[in-house]
Amino acid sequence: MIFGVKHFAIVAAYLGGVFAKRHHGTGKSLVAPVGAEVLTVGVIGDYGWTGWTPSPNHFCLEVLPQLQAANISIPTEVMNDCDPGDRTYITNATTLQTDTASYVGQVCSMKNCSAFISVGDNFYDSGVDFTTGGILRFQAAWVDMYSQGVFDYAPWYQCLGNHDVVKGQSGVDFETKVAPIYDDRWYFGTKGLPYYSYDLVGKDWTATFVVLDSDCFINKYQENTSVYYTEYTQKCHKEKHVQVEFLKKEFAKSKADWKFIQLHHPYMSSAGNFTELLPIIEVVEKHNAVVLNGHDHCLAHYNYNSTNYILSGAAGYPQAGDCNNGVKLGPFAEFLAANAETAASGFVTMDISKASVNVEYYVRDMQFINGDLYPVAHDLKPLYQFEITKKAK
Repeated sequence: MIFGVKHFAIVAAYLGGVFAKRHHGTGKSLVAPVGAEVLTVGVIGDYGWTGWTPSPNHFCLEVLPQLQAANISIPTEVMNDCDPGDRTYITNATTLQTDTASYVGQVCSMKNCSAFISVGDNFYDSGVDFTTGGILRFQAAWVDMYSQGVFDYAPWYQCLGNHDVVKGQSGVDFETKVAPIYDDRWYFGTKGLPYYSYDLVGKDWTATFVVLDSDCFINKYQENTSVYYTEYTQKCHKEKHVQVEFLKKEFAKSKADWKFIQLHHPYMSSAGNFTELLPIIEVVEKHNAVVLNGHDHCLAHYNYNSTNYILSGAAGYPQAGDCNNGVKLGPFAEFLAANAETAASGFVTMDISKASVNVEYYVRDMQFINGDLYPVAHDLKPLYQFEITKKAK
């Protein structure tokens, strides 16, 4: 049977009633509270490893090469699930996601986080889709993982990353249409699209966030050898101007004190800048907005052309190379949570008020059996912080 949008809505509504009762199952997503003098949100990304099972070694090392030699078409998901790097990460990555989720919960209980802002890569290695396997992954890697304490009733404003689009349109539809009904904490706008906007409204201030799918802008994803080369990315790449125009319109009509762009890929990076995002960044700079992104598996702060870039990609499997082992390249890198041994796990909080946005980086002490790879003396206090006071235009 082929599922269209109408079928997704019908079956998702059923799933919402069956599975999401502990999270209300109202069919309407939760939103952050309105009217606070100071509202604290957590920025989190690159986290969803739990429940992923790589393809067997025999298949990846012996069968797959024979299939390729015979010119047999290999599904992108199958190719991706043989990724040698991610295969080696999975055991540690699952443990690190679990430990970091607990750490985020501790910090956010202390700080009273009212919402979470995702910067994508919600499900490694090949996303989730509307299958029993996809439902089980969603339950294990997100619903159950982030279910205690402050997580229980805080909305998550979601965003797609490259691993979320491996399954193509079916994976995108699950995250944008089905998941918000399955669990009302999962917010993906009101139209079931991979791009949307929302406002956080305080006592005397407003912050506008525009969420985009940066996968649609990445040129190398248009190569037929890429595991991200799907009908979805081909189509949205041709229509990427639609997202740019959406951003222009949303920022232009907003009178908010603060404006943010929320997307996965980095324009500023210690590992590789995605310059294809320039049309987005030009709008960001015009409105004195702030960039929130993931993709690089570490925590960092960059400042370029008077624009703040907040990287929060360390809630799963941190990688030191993504933050150049803590070595700053040029004057733009203000902070890199990495060293020669590892990148640190953690996340970022933003305390939003009329006067400022206080940005704090919470970096977890990386103590293991063989030693402390990234020592943090008091990891329930921010290791790094800065304040944004220049209002949006």
